[in-house]
Amino acid sequence: MKQALHWILDIGNTRTKLAAFLDGELMDVWMDREAEQVANEAMESNALPSRMLVAASGEKPEFWTTWNDRWQASHLHPEGLVNLRASMDLGFEVRYDSLTTLGLDRLANAAAVIALEADVPWMVIDMGTCMTVDAVENGAFIGGAISPGIDLRLRSMYAGTHSLPYPENWQELGGKGVAMHIGNDTLSSLLAGALGGINAEIQGRMEAFKKHWPEFRVAVTGGDASFLEVDDPRPIFADPNLTWKGYYQILQNVE
Repeated sequence: MKQALHWILDIGNTRTKLAAFLDGELMDVWMDREAEQVANEAMESNALPSRMLVAASGEKPEFWTTWNDRWQASHLHPEGLVNLRASMDLGFEVRYDSLTTLGLDRLANAAAVIALEADVPWMVIDMGTCMTVDAVENGAFIGGAISPGIDLRLRSMYAGTHSLPYPENWQELGGKGVAMHIGNDTLSSLLAGALGGINAEIQGRMEAFKKHWPEFRVAVTGGDASFLEVDDPRPIFADPNLTWKGYYQILQNVE
């Protein structure tokens, strides 16, 4: 039986990433120039995936615009290239008023947890450049909150003041548990404000969720998810590939 190869192209604000799924399993992820090289080689060797989802948060780079045109001209099934939009039928309900500005990664995270368990409420935490905390209820995305991520908090304090430094090695220090909540000098106080502050925010949001959904589940993803400390007995479902899996699920749902 022929194996099904699907691609997900994620064009973000700063990086472009390409992921390959084979029979539903995430096989590889390439970034920026490497992703372009993989795509060109697949085009030249006529080894393109059967379907591909493009999730672009802004304008496509010129390379990918041209490459997508080549797909349409050469692929046996040009309709297999799907440009994701929040207004599409994604296979689940989206209760959000401004679909044109809704981050596609937030929808992907929702799709992933709905595929895991659709009949329970979810709190989905994505810790990246910005931190999003979203609610999924009865298989529907109902919205959430966006706030600065850890690095953005540190950079904003550096950019917005005359004397506060930017701790270049904050990830190393944070990984050691340095000043998660109380700092004893300026550097560690900055870390306590950013790392400890984001954890305090999460804890507060969890308390708010409990008032509406006492038995909600928690899913965590994103590049800075390792810095999350949650004081709650409920199990935390952590998956660094949650967003990729959600995009793949959406690709299976859209026509």
